[in-house]
Amino acid sequence: MRTILPLTCALALAISTHAQIPNGGFESWYSNVNYMEPTGWWTTNAVTYSLSGLASCEQGSPGAVGASYIQVTSRDVGSIVEIGRTTCGNEITGYPGFVYAARPATFDGQVRYAPQGGDVGQVHAALWGWNAQMTAREVIAVATYNITLPIASWQAFSVPFTYLSSAMPDTARVFIVASGNTPVDGSSISVDDLSFAGANGLGEQGPISDVLVYPSPAVDQLNITADEQLVEVWLSDPSGRELYRAKLNAASAVVDIAHLAAGTYLAHFRTADRRQVSRRFLKE
Repeated sequence: MRTILPLTCALALAISTHAQIPNGGFESWYSNVNYMEPTGWWTTNAVTYSLSGLASCEQGSPGAVGASYIQVTSRDVGSIVEIGRTTCGNEITGYPGFVYAARPATFDGQVRYAPQGGDVGQVHAALWGWNAQMTAREVIAVATYNITLPIASWQAFSVPFTYLSSAMPDTARVFIVASGNTPVDGSSISVDDLSFAGANGLGEQGPISDVLVYPSPAVDQLNITADEQLVEVWLSDPSGRELYRAKLNAASAVVDIAHLAAGTYLAHFRTADRRQVSRRFLKE
């Protein structure tokens, strides 16, 4: 059965995950005397508070999901602007993040961004593992959501992991950064509901068979055909910003893309057993 999917429809979907990012919803905080800290995360609070009297990573409420979220802000500390950042590891001690042994398909979450000047923000995830031949740790996969424009209200993102190795990771780490290499005082990124989703099935399940996306370039409609049933489709820009998501129960569909600006995009598909594939297309 052929399904027509309007770009304007918005469907809320539950996404299953292999494992939780510790405190990925930023619901747990503790007092560090002068400011609050997110449980399980390292922040730049100690630096900015000691030099300016201001915390750079703060608890906000209500969250996009749940009661709390984290707001990370770059602060003027006198001679420099300290980039507001947090990670679920420790940049000082080298604590590597959290134990994670899976190959997820996407890095998901919700974000708002209030840049100052021409600042840029970032949410980044990396999967690491031990390479016995190199006798060293290596990066297995990365997923980065770069933000170059203001985002006034909560916006969901879903960034595909780029796998650099066929190995199984043993550790994951997430970074939230409020500014680029030339930070501007007051640039602020708010993040909530972080998770890993789907599966990049190394030796577990076969790939999705012969998924075609055409035409490319496309003008108003994008045709999708596959040799098996697809249960979910979503579109993103190259930075991973999600633009559209819908349920499917068909091996073919037509997606209305008339409202998209001209440029390069990614179409992502998922089957009932959580296999996933992505295809690039051009919009005129």
